[in-house]
Amino acid sequence: MFSYPSLRSDGGLASSRSTGDSPVNHLMSGPAGGVAGAIHFCNQAGFENILTFDMGGTSTDVALIQNSKAKIRRETLVGDVRVKAPSVDVRTVGAGGGSIAFVPELTKALRVGPESAGAVPGPAAYMKGGEQPTVCDANIVLGLLPSDVQLGGDMIINKEAAEKAVQTIADGIGIDLMEAAEGIIRIVNESMFGALRLVSVEQGFDPRDFALVGFGGAGPLHANALGILSNSFPVIIPPGPGVLCAYGDATTQIQDESSRSYLSMAQDITTDKFLNDLSELKEKASSSLLKDGVSDANLEVTYQADVRYAGQAFQITVEFDEKEYQSKGIQLITDAFDEEHYQLFTFKLSDGHEILMIRAIVKVQQSEIKSLVNENFAGSLDDAVIQDSRFYHEAQWHDAKIYDRTKLHAKLVVPGPAIVSEMDSTSVILPGYAAEVDQVGNLIINPKK
Repeated sequence: MFSYPSLRSDGGLASSRSTGDSPVNHLMSGPAGGVAGAIHFCNQAGFENILTFDMGGTSTDVALIQNSKAKIRRETLVGDVRVKAPSVDVRTVGAGGGSIAFVPELTKALRVGPESAGAVPGPAAYMKGGEQPTVCDANIVLGLLPSDVQLGGDMIINKEAAEKAVQTIADGIGIDLMEAAEGIIRIVNESMFGALRLVSVEQGFDPRDFALVGFGGAGPLHANALGILSNSFPVIIPPGPGVLCAYGDATTQIQDESSRSYLSMAQDITTDKFLNDLSELKEKASSSLLKDGVSDANLEVTYQADVRYAGQAFQITVEFDEKEYQSKGIQLITDAFDEEHYQLFTFKLSDGHEILMIRAIVKVQQSEIKSLVNENFAGSLDDAVIQDSRFYHEAQWHDAKIYDRTKLHAKLVVPGPAIVSEMDSTSVILPGYAAEVDQVGNLIINPKK
């Protein structure tokens, strides 16, 4: 049985070095590795605009990907310390499979998290000493995480212990057991939806324009429900969702960058000088990779400029390439800045653009990994059924089948209500929805036609 509070997608991402005015070496953290893995599988499946949703045992990390590129922050606050190093723009909320549900004595209103039971003692159902009700226990009570079959490992979970823990919530607010369990799941889903709004709506993006990718040990359990809340479809469950960061490690691009302060008004910049400055940055950024034995033919180069309106205290990073600049000149950068400024703040100005910094980013071409679709299995959907089951959703029980994901292949469609199991995670397909298996191995969940 998989243990999603302990199967976080927390691996590392290949390093990215920075040279120039302020040399910085940094290593992108585990959440960024999961984002890289999600980009890889979704890009292969033809989805360039996605919202990523990585739910583990203690927290959920979300990010917005546009045109197959993650947004990068040039500085990050860690507590009260401002770290001036590039990082993937990932937002985190204290909602995970081990998040503890409780009823405050004063308000008698159900709360979930941010305190977590972790992996030890873990949820009550793990029988490792935990007694407090968690999101995991609520999923077990509802049947979304079946307790009567070992889905992907050797661990046995105790449904009676989960029911006993969740019953304390039911007694605390005077409702029945199933209503309490569903209430826990709804609250944690709303918490994660709030995080998704931070990276979409509050940044000027409509989540309906994005697909939603669920991964992490617990993400696939909640992904369909989050897709309904955000109206982001399709909902995509990539292969190996519980360890997606490992695929991110294998497919991410090693890069080096070089930057320099510029502090020039856009109208004062000449094309020849600007191109010469970009070329110098490209050479600096490429040198370390070439010394590592990377062929010049395997390098990809993009450029960025940090731009603001004169007098502003913040800037927006604009990405462009050399050929576009040679064609359109500095207006390429100012127009892109105006468009993003309008998206964020609903206004733009006709002039007064100030270029604060320019940088060259040199990447090694992305590696490819073999498709994870089971090409040797050509059976029918019935051949992939493990057993019949049922789960509780929207105040009623639904008959469902449990499917073995390793026996699913392209062109099969799994109708909901259903549960799809694999070694590292469990995916739930809700009533009224269906999951198609694509050529990459993704589960593509959409409303039934």
